[in-house]
Amino acid sequence: MDVNWGLISHIGLWLFLLMQFAILLYFLKQITQFLNRFRSVGATVEEKTLQIGEKAPLFRVKDERNEQISLADFNNRHTIMIFSSTTCGTCSTLLSQVPFLADTYQTNIFVLTHDKREKGSTPSIPNTYYISSAELFKNYYIKKVPTIYVIDKEGHIAARGDMNELESLLSVIPKQNLASTRETKLAQL
Repeated sequence: MDVNWGLISHIGLWLFLLMQFAILLYFLKQITQFLNRFRSVGATVEEKTLQIGEKAPLFRVKDERNEQISLADFNNRHTIMIFSSTTCGTCSTLLSQVPFLADTYQTNIFVLTHDKREKGSTPSIPNTYYISSAELFKNYYIKKVPTIYVIDKEGHIAARGDMNELESLLSVIPKQNLASTRETKLAQL
């Protein structure tokens, strides 16, 4: 039995070359994703973030109650998006204020985490939705938690910041939302 070693070595070299090409494509994809996280501003380079006035990225995900949630469905009022983590102490402090926010402002509140919560571990608060989605953290360029976005009725970013800026973030919500909520509470008494 005569073995053609030349043919075997050529096939082996081509397979090796194809593997190297696949590895090169993988690394190029990773480098492209990394570079897309930055933008050039004049002579400086900074990490990409969503800008005030920019259209908020739309999404459709399931919340903790397995209900389909879409940002486009909530354009009738302002939306507060709180990006948090279950292991973050500061986030826990902020999340303890969610019932107050829901009670005081006529807004939708999305509490987003990238880790899973235990089913039924979140309080049932009107117009408040608990969502677990790592993809939304990526789409909104979230680098640290807690991060808060306020989305206006037209779906544009009205404010962006962290817990230290909560009061100024909420100041972009029109006063009639706050006033009408207080009037409703007084009427109920």
